[in-house]
Amino acid sequence: MNEFTLKSLNIPAKLSVTFFLGSVFIAVISALILLGLVLSQESSGFVIPSFDGIKLKYGTPEIVSSMKTTMYQHVTEDESIVAVEQWIIEGSKKEDFKEKVLPIMKEDCTNCHSKKSTMSQAMTSMPLGKYKEVLPLTKAGYSWKKMSKQAHIHLFGITVFLVILSLLMAYSSFLPWIKYLLIIVSSLSLWMDIFSWWLTKFFVEFIYVIFLSGGLMSGSIIVMSVLVFLDLWISVPWISKKD
Repeated sequence: MNEFTLKSLNIPAKLSVTFFLGSVFIAVISALILLGLVLSQESSGFVIPSFDGIKLKYGTPEIVSSMKTTMYQHVTEDESIVAVEQWIIEGSKKEDFKEKVLPIMKEDCTNCHSKKSTMSQAMTSMPLGKYKEVLPLTKAGYSWKKMSKQAHIHLFGITVFLVILSLLMAYSSFLPWIKYLLIIVSSLSLWMDIFSWWLTKFFVEFIYVIFLSGGLMSGSIIVMSVLVFLDLWISVPWISKKD
């Protein structure tokens, strides 16, 4: 009985796999572009995220991170960011909120971040007019609720296509060590990425792990997509098993 390989697929099956690989490749590149733009605050192009950008997202209090990045255009003056950041450093004390932070929230934030806001892009679900509403956003990185939501969506979404891609790689004709390496690295780097989101909340040094794991995961997925495509349609003798 002949061993099943990608090369044994008929043309319609090969076309189906090819379109799948193309979609995965485009999705990964799009995700990298989006992440780079979000973390760098650029408006176009492919941007490699900086460590400072990653630190702002995962290791900085969410309200400060937002004021420095996505909401910066609505901040009246940079001193407001410094004041909020200093209040958090001093312990986010309730007795200081009304004097030091509430005026900033009213001037820069509550036009949209209010349950009664009628602005076109109002965030009525995230009001920022009271101490108890701002306090959850003073913790480093995303809130536990938001982090949990993003983590499980991230894992479910990537795992589905990663399993399919890994199986395709497993039945390719490449040398075993190449298949083992790419399959293991892609999955382990996904776990490293997710775990580092959480750990950066406590140890800011894990931003380097986020940077590394994200690069490894994206790189291994792109390489597997290209190799599987090549194996479908042509021979790559220098990295393939000998018959």
